Amino acid sequence: MTNIQQSGSVRWEWDAEGVVTVTLDDPGRTANMLNRRHHDGLRACLDDLDAHRDRLRGMVLTSAKRSFVAGPEFEPGEITPEEAASTYDLLVPLRDQARRLETLGRPVAAALNGSALGGGFELALACHHRVGPDDPSVVWSLAETGMGIMPGGGGTVRVTRMAGITATVLDIVGPGTAFHPRAALAAGLVDELADDVVAAARAWVLAQPAGPFIQRWERPGYRIPGGTAEPPGLAEEVRRRSEGSPVRALRAVLDVAVRSAGAPPDEAFEIETAAFRTLLGAPEIPALSHLFFAMRRVAGTATPAYPVATTAGVHEFPQRVAHPLAAVFFAPDAPVVEIAGDAPARMADEVRARGGIPVVTSDGTTSFVQALLDAGPDPAEMAAAARRALDAGLVVDPAGADVASVLAAGFPPWTGGVLHHLAAPGVSDEGRH
Repeated sequence: MTNIQQSGSVRWEWDAEGVVTVTLDDPGRTANMLNRRHHDGLRACLDDLDAHRDRLRGMVLTSAKRSFVAGPEFEPGEITPEEAASTYDLLVPLRDQARRLETLGRPVAAALNGSALGGGFELALACHHRVGPDDPSVVWSLAETGMGIMPGGGGTVRVTRMAGITATVLDIVGPGTAFHPRAALAAGLVDELADDVVAAARAWVLAQPAGPFIQRWERPGYRIPGGTAEPPGLAEEVRRRSEGSPVRALRAVLDVAVRSAGAPPDEAFEIETAAFRTLLGAPEIPALSHLFFAMRRVAGTATPAYPVATTAGVHEFPQRVAHPLAAVFFAPDAPVVEIAGDAPARMADEVRARGGIPVVTSDGTTSFVQALLDAGPDPAEMAAAARRALDAGLVVDPAGADVASVLAAGFPPWTGGVLHHLAAPGVSDEGRH
């Protein structure tokens, strides 16, 4: 048998003690994504491990990229609710594959060398032990609720079993909290921090007893923290937090956490996946997906291809909305920095380097964000103010404008941002750029 093998995005290497190091390394990509290459590669790897179970001591799962796994691979688009479910065609195969990893029968440790988001962190949760670096720039998050959905590959079920119903709904999955390493350790989402995560993960595997191995919450006598009944007052708190928003994700997380807590694992996973698919068809999902990709673009390193005009100005605004995706893409409390006029285009990258959130404008006589703030808090008045600014000749980076309108001005996030809202059918065609 060859000691090193590769299939799709997955490379695995057997060592003399029977520990297999599985490395996620999507060819030609800067980050690992949950895609067909990942699925097929991990399937081939698990087939090999099953075929040689007699010499398998355990497994370490890690990444060759700077991050662990960035989440599902899909691109934004205006899709109808009927078409939305096809975006996640691999959901059930990936969910079932994570369960196969979890029930391998040998200890499996995740060496989280970098950030993991959404489905990527769900994969890590299917491992029996998680080791991460003590690096404050690393983020681990089940941030799907920021997109109006929820984990659909087992994340809600596993967090409920690890942390209990209340913590799952109010602290971890429900708010889509972004955890940096020490906070994740305190919350029990990772088990240790180490300088060499692969070495520490391997040491943990070798320290486990030889023979069959199962998740701790599937061992006889394990009790979910707080029990399996719905905690008193939790539904009322969820209603309070959801007031005024059409997004049903938090309510769905509560329902799944309660219903899955007392169910066998495979039944619990089906409960979660069914709830996910229902949320995926909600009418606000395209706008929330737009906001997700707008944040990702603003957080990137490329300066907007934007004309620079004749006047200069830099305006800084604090975040007014604690959106969960902002905590994933930007530093905590990062200000929104509006760069106007003949300020050099490179300033957008400088703002990012200093921890700010840049939005670039030109040809306007006033601050775009300030105009929204002056018109607020009524969303209709804010949208009218944005339209007037555009009519007056303001040119604004669309992604930055939508992100700034939500984070700094408090425009409803389920609209996708003020320019996206203005361009929506039935609202106005103005604001398109």
